[in-house]
Amino acid sequence: MNALVEQRQQAQLRFQQGEQNIVVGKIENCPLPPEELAALDLNSPHVVEVFDDGLTATVIHLMINGRHYNLKRRRAEARVQNIDGQTSFLNEVQRRQDLQALKDKASTAAAFKHIVTTLYADYRLGFILSPWIEGKPLCSFSREIFRQIFDTMFALEQVGLMEWDLCPGNILYDGRQIYLFDFGYMYRFDPLEHYNSDGLASPAFHAVERLETRNVFGYLLRYQDVMTSNDQLALYRELKEVGLDIYTQKLIWLKQNFAHPNVIHWQTEIIERWEYALDNERSLKNLFIAESFRSHCLDIADDISGKSCTPMTLKRIDKVITMAATVYLQLQNNGALLFDNAHLDQLALIKKYQDYRHLAQQYQLK
Repeated sequence: MNALVEQRQQAQLRFQQGEQNIVVGKIENCPLPPEELAALDLNSPHVVEVFDDGLTATVIHLMINGRHYNLKRRRAEARVQNIDGQTSFLNEVQRRQDLQALKDKASTAAAFKHIVTTLYADYRLGFILSPWIEGKPLCSFSREIFRQIFDTMFALEQVGLMEWDLCPGNILYDGRQIYLFDFGYMYRFDPLEHYNSDGLASPAFHAVERLETRNVFGYLLRYQDVMTSNDQLALYRELKEVGLDIYTQKLIWLKQNFAHPNVIHWQTEIIERWEYALDNERSLKNLFIAESFRSHCLDIADDISGKSCTPMTLKRIDKVITMAATVYLQLQNNGALLFDNAHLDQLALIKKYQDYRHLAQQYQLK
């Protein structure tokens, strides 16, 4: 295991097993005493609706004294069965503390306007309280939505925070603005020394890739029967154009702040690859195919690792098997076979994902 990852995980487990607490915000922000919020019965007249499909917490819509609140309460047992899943609520409270400090500071507040406000949080009591946002999980994309997400990711990276889980359920959209409100998989890192919170070990992971892997390519797969290939490619082009703009700004920032040469070279390579693809339709199509395969494989690996599979996991696996059977050489030539997949021939790759399909059926969340 990556030494940085193991160090982070062990620190989280030690904190979780200890007695130290983390409290964010002022107690006067709570419409009820914290102990009452932590134990509030779901049949209480204050409860408007309950969303119990989260993997680590239950979200409760409250209305108290005419004001609406989002009460996020930790599950007794996380439904993701790995260390990051088991410690994700702790990690979220830690990040809420970091992020609210940035939102409260006049010089950084504007950069984090798309981060939900934390009114109060108490790790040991197991809840986070925020204003209720009148929005829905993000279910479509546009150039402006991409810009809001990537602007926020760049702002986070500049203060040393890497968000790994930009899945549909973690981004709300109110018709004008997106809001990020789940930070269970946001980790600290040094953006001038490392690619991401894995250090220099995993160059495949970065902000745009995270949105593609956890969200966009799943969206395109979900709607593949109603979107033409041209529609899909047009959306992908918009994503890359916005991503290219943000990453060009990031490269300037990295150079101005004397980032490690490896980080500058890595960021430059991504930019150059996208510039070439955006100037050449055939190259853009090849990149689309390669990155869709990469994204499906990475997301499948996450679900299998956490034993937290869904019908979408099965759909992604079927897509990967089809692509491995039909465009294997293209995937190989375009660098889409990452990690263990890089060493597998076509038949072994297909067999691997056939085996994964059996596992994914066993690991379906109830």
